[in-house]
Amino acid sequence: ISKTSGYNANLMSLLFGYILIISDQQLILMLILDLITITFVAVFYKQLVATSFDIEFSSVRGVHVKLFYLLLLCLIAITVVLLIQVVGLILVIALLTLPAAIARQYVQSIGMMMLVAVLLGSIFTSTGLFLSYEPDLPAGSTIILVAGFFYLLSSIIRPLLPAARKNT
Repeated sequence: ISKTSGYNANLMSLLFGYILIISDQQLILMLILDLITITFVAVFYKQLVATSFDIEFSSVRGVHVKLFYLLLLCLIAITVVLLIQVVGLILVIALLTLPAAIARQYVQSIGMMMLVAVLLGSIFTSTGLFLSYEPDLPAGSTIILVAGFFYLLSSIIRPLLPAARKNT
């Protein structure tokens, strides 16, 4: 799309963002948000998992379900709003869902799934940036294509693995 005439950069920046021209202020905001999110998850991991999977059990155990639910929604909302400015709406959605979906195919533990998803997101982002550099392609779009390709590849390969056949 970026190579065609009539390319509207403003619309495309909303969808795909400008990951290559992130300002120092945006980097600092992302670092602060990362530290807050990592700390929040590390401190309240059990409460978040319990609230996410079984609200009734959490409330019986004394967890303030509404508080943790609202805090989690606020963190997600702040993350999406900040990242839309940087990488665009489509890349935010892709990086929130595709690494987690791939990790879920291979890992049973929620903690391990979170770690694998973060690692996969980093790999997809780095690979997409690398592949977009020489042909001068939009970095955000290339990152999405890399993540989508690996999700498709994983969805094809997973049923063929011996462990997958035992679980079905």
